Amino acid sequence: MKPGELIHLAGPVWLLAGQRQGRFPFCHGVLIKDRAATALVDTGGGAGVLAPLARSGRVDMVINSHTHPDHSAGNHLFAGAEILVPAAGWDTAGDKRKLSERLTEPGRTAEVWRRFVTREMGFADQRPTGSFAPGHSLWVGSTELQVIATPGHTLDHCCFWLPRHGVLLSADLDLTSFGPFYGHRESSLAQMRADIRRIGEIAPRWLVSSHREPMTQGVAKALRAFGEILGQRERRILALLAQEKTRQELVDASPIYGGHRAWPELTRYWEGQMIDKHLEELLGKEMVRFTGRGFLAA
Repeated sequence: MKPGELIHLAGPVWLLAGQRQGRFPFCHGVLIKDRAATALVDTGGGAGVLAPLARSGRVDMVINSHTHPDHSAGNHLFAGAEILVPAAGWDTAGDKRKLSERLTEPGRTAEVWRRFVTREMGFADQRPTGSFAPGHSLWVGSTELQVIATPGHTLDHCCFWLPRHGVLLSADLDLTSFGPFYGHRESSLAQMRADIRRIGEIAPRWLVSSHREPMTQGVAKALRAFGEILGQRERRILALLAQEKTRQELVDASPIYGGHRAWPELTRYWEGQMIDKHLEELLGKEMVRFTGRGFLAA
């Protein structure tokens, strides 16, 4: 897929290919081209992809699956359109400082995060015009998008189900080889597992991920593999804890990212948050014990 390429999927649904094949820090967008209106789901494709579309004036509505900047960085390019975000993300949506302090920690890490989303994603402040709630439907002309809350990733993360066309827009339940991301204080490992099960139960004809090519075959198998990455991470952490390690030593060992090369202050923060969630589960199952200094497999 070339950046900016429009690929027809089903009915009014078109994939708008993002920069770097939609890989982070970008994402693919989805255009819903109904006769009565056109909506763009997620604006993280990169300025080069989005600017021509914005200049065309064809987009009546922007819908963000959640408020992560790689899904909302280009909202400002569509300032004349209706911009809708999940209600759970309303307070911080489109506000770089508030997002930085919600998704990292106030102070140095938040400052690094703000530089990152500005430099790498072209994020600019743009407050939304409205919000939507889980369980509701959004209508683009006659096309229905059912809102499915999937808050393991972020509290405001949503997927969209287009029942008439058998299309599920899975956003950051993205089925990439990296696996699930739950690297914020508000993220939930248990909820992530529930979210994966929930979208599996829908059994869509099309699963449209924000960060890889759309899928029509092998969806159930890919979902299982995506979920199994959580178990793989747990086993890596347990193997590291055959010998006592502090949290810092676990982050240094990087069982999830496999090293911290680009923007290490951020990836170390995200990895630490994910490790914390695994440790909390392992402590609860008495598979790990706290030694006073660090952690050790029981």
